[in-house]
Amino acid sequence: MESKFVWLASYPKSGNTWFRSFLTALEKGEVNINELSTGGIFSSKQLWEEILDTEFDDLGVREYQRLRKLAVLHMAKERKSNVFLKIHDAYSYGTWDGIPLVPEVPGGQALYLVRNPLDVVLSLANHNHQSIDKTIDNFICKEEAGFVKTNKAGSQSHQLLGTWSLHAQSWIYQDRIPVTVVRYEDMKSRPTETFAEALRSVGLNYSVGQVQKALSMVEFEKLREQEERAGFREKPYASMRFFNQGKSGRWKEELSVGQVRKIMRSNERMMKYFGYWSEASIFLTSNKGKQDSVENEPTTNQPI
Repeated sequence: MESKFVWLASYPKSGNTWFRSFLTALEKGEVNINELSTGGIFSSKQLWEEILDTEFDDLGVREYQRLRKLAVLHMAKERKSNVFLKIHDAYSYGTWDGIPLVPEVPGGQALYLVRNPLDVVLSLANHNHQSIDKTIDNFICKEEAGFVKTNKAGSQSHQLLGTWSLHAQSWIYQDRIPVTVVRYEDMKSRPTETFAEALRSVGLNYSVGQVQKALSMVEFEKLREQEERAGFREKPYASMRFFNQGKSGRWKEELSVGQVRKIMRSNERMMKYFGYWSEASIFLTSNKGKQDSVENEPTTNQPI
C-alpha cells in the first residue's frame, strides 16, 4: 500500500502533539515523546537543512520559503513510510507570487485539529509563560499573530498564525489540500471513535483493539510523567511544562466575562462553525447577572 503524506495542522495547543504521540504508539508499540516517529515539524529549520544540505539562516525570506517547499516535496517523493508533518502555520500565500506557502504534495491530505479558543488561551498562556490577557491580545485576537519573528532566531522558522478564527478559516476554506476536521473535545470525550475516524479519513484502517491499545499508551498523565522524568525537547524554555492539564472546559472557571467576550468578538465565525459559540453565550448570559448577549455582534474576521 502506498505510504501517506498528511499535514497535521492546528493552532498551537490543540492536540497536535497528543495525536503524534498516538501515531507513534500505533507504529512502534511504545512512545518516547522525544522520539516521535511522524515525519517532523514544518517550521523546523534543522529538518530542511538536513534534506537540502543548506544553511537556512543565510537565506532571505523569499529563497527560504521556496527551498522549504522544495524540501517537503523531496521528502514526500522519497518517503518509505507514512509521513504526518506537524504544522502550526496558517494556510497563507507568498507576498511575491501569490502561491501557497504550504506545498501541495501529490496525494497529500490534511487533518485539522481544532480546540475551543477559550481553552486554547489557557494552555497557550502556560506555554508562552504569559498572562491570559496578553495571550488574548498577542495571539487569539491578533490578526498578525505568529511564532518566531525572524527566520534567524533559534531552531524554528517564522510561523504566521493570525487570530484563532483566521487560522481555522485559512485551512478549512482552502481547496488545494483535502482536509478533515478533528475536534479536541471529541478526542477527549470519545477517543476510540474519534481517533479511528481520523485515521480512516486519510485511508488508514486499524482495529478497535489497536486504536485502544495505542490510546492507553498516550494517556495525558503518562505523557506528563515522561516530561517530568526526561524533559521534552519541544517545550519552550519559558514554559513550566508542555503537558500542563489537557482538560476541556477549564475556561468556565478561569476566564472572566470580559475575557470570554473579547475572544468571542474576534472569533465569532469559526466559534459558530465548530459549535463553541452557544456554550460561551450561555456563560455570558448566566454569569453574575451579565444579561447582555453577543450573539448579534458583527465579526471583523477576514480570510487570510
